[in-house]
Amino acid sequence: MTIPIRESLGRYHVEAEIGRGAMGVVYRGQDPNIDRVVAIKTISLAGIEDSEEQEYRERFAQEARAAGKLAHPGIVTIFDAGEDPETHEPFFVMEYVAGRPLSDEIAASGGRLPLSQALTFGCQIADALHYAHSQGVIHGDIKPANILITTAGKAKIADFGVSHLNHAVATHAGKIFGSPAYMAPEQLNGSEPDVRSDLFSLGVTLYSMLTGFRPFQGNSAQTVCFKVMNVEPLPVSSLQADLPPDLDRIVQRAIAKDPKDRYQSGAELAADLRTFAGGDESFADATSFFTRVLEQDKSLAKHPARRVFTRRMAVEAMIAVVAIALVFTGIEFRDQYKQAETLLPPPPPALNAPAIQKNPPEHVIAIKKPMRRPAPVAVETAKVRVEILHRFANGSASMWLDQKLVFDQELRASTEGRGLFKTIVMNQTSDLQFSPGRHQLEVRVVSPGFYDQTEALQANLKPGAEHVLYVDCDKKKMRLSLHDAVAAAPIPNLASSH
Repeated sequence: MTIPIRESLGRYHVEAEIGRGAMGVVYRGQDPNIDRVVAIKTISLAGIEDSEEQEYRERFAQEARAAGKLAHPGIVTIFDAGEDPETHEPFFVMEYVAGRPLSDEIAASGGRLPLSQALTFGCQIADALHYAHSQGVIHGDIKPANILITTAGKAKIADFGVSHLNHAVATHAGKIFGSPAYMAPEQLNGSEPDVRSDLFSLGVTLYSMLTGFRPFQGNSAQTVCFKVMNVEPLPVSSLQADLPPDLDRIVQRAIAKDPKDRYQSGAELAADLRTFAGGDESFADATSFFTRVLEQDKSLAKHPARRVFTRRMAVEAMIAVVAIALVFTGIEFRDQYKQAETLLPPPPPALNAPAIQKNPPEHVIAIKKPMRRPAPVAVETAKVRVEILHRFANGSASMWLDQKLVFDQELRASTEGRGLFKTIVMNQTSDLQFSPGRHQLEVRVVSPGFYDQTEALQANLKPGAEHVLYVDCDKKKMRLSLHDAVAAAPIPNLASSH
């Protein structure tokens, strides 16, 4: 059934519906007074008691005034607020941003953003939050869906003021407001969000941009809430080996459980991100190198017949000239030395000098013979083949040996197996060779929005032996079992376990 689009809201003409949720609808409209395209967001009053409606409308006016004060390039501007004359639902009139949500930007990049882009967005969002907090305005629902990326590649925070009103409606209706995976622990406890709550949500968003995974995942809202309150997530460099470990400290501080341990302002978080970006030599060198290449390519594209002679080319040319001069100087010196050598008289023979022996004595020959070195002793290692049984369309598996990441593999759907349950077998024998002895093996399997389980076992790896580690991704609890390859246990029946 197609819902008819209303023609107007107040004085604003409605052109199209561009979004819909449990708390209201977003339209693209036009302000006829100044011929400006705007976004109009309605706030549903479903669940509000008649006795409390007046109080809610007063709060709506208060939130509209507070959010309307914000004027920052990283924040979607609120122009006006009003009430639908037909339904009496309140609505905000906001700046219309051509672009897409950060959540879509992450999905379009394959699940995670490049490091430079994630750092850029992180700094822009932190700067915008610092400005809003300095004006006494808290967002309360920072997440990728509430951050818009413009066509120019700039991040803008949306829904200032709206989130507080939606929270009030949801609370009255007995519903959970927002996304628990991005909410700070104190918000889940029922406390009002503050500056540090917004920065916690930004830390979770930064974690998602960098790794492609949320730090707190589960099959239900209750599981997610439990992890937000009690579980310390893995460092970002453990999930993505290409991320510098120095980044772990920044992200972990942003999502600390205790608000006192977090960043206390958006400016502080932005400063740390910029310091990291400027101090990471590989990041800075790569950025400056590609900048130089792009600038030179642009110049050549504009003037293809012109040779661009840069300072670096001049230095390289000077080095080449000096090298050639040294070569010729060396040749001339060698020739002069040989000519002078032929003019010198032969040296007089030494007095009582012994005759030169063409054949040295036997004991000298024996001494000069190369001494035999003992053959190197081969060091035996233990091999581990990992076989993961799952039924996920996508995901990842990671393994740690004594708390050191040694295995990181993407999971994909496969045509192997029978029925609905597919089996993926990953044989990493050549990559997984460990020193024999007792070790702790820890495995984590993640399928975004569906599965997140971590289990560990103590392994006694025998030298020269080959072992098989079975990882059975049961939806209730992941099971690990280690066997010798010669007498490996049969592969568990995944269908029966579900």
